[in-house]
Amino acid sequence: MLFALSLLVPLCVIAVWIFWRLSPPRPDPVPVRWFNLCAIVLGLLLCGAAAFLVRAFLAGSVDSGKWLGVTAYYVATLFPLYLAIAGGIRRLIFGTRGPAKPLEIVQQDLSKTRF
Repeated sequence: MLFALSLLVPLCVIAVWIFWRLSPPRPDPVPVRWFNLCAIVLGLLLCGAAAFLVRAFLAGSVDSGKWLGVTAYYVATLFPLYLAIAGGIRRLIFGTRGPAKPLEIVQQDLSKTRF
């Protein structure tokens, strides 16, 4: 169980880094930053709610002592999935509206280049 958690914790950290890093470029980046911050806070609240529900479901059972491990698995799977969905919504809201810029070909003088 510890080995699986040691793999899932870096997955959550990488998911947050990818979510923040793939923010669409905007002339005014403040709305995108607010969306990112609100999405991460809402994801953490969602994970807290999942932890509360898992603890409530396991409270009267034989496995009541293992609620923390089960919660860790739920959170480690739920949070990256939520960030992927929030990233898709962010791309729909803040994505580029116009066509992409065409590739600019720069002409260079290669006469003095050694091959």
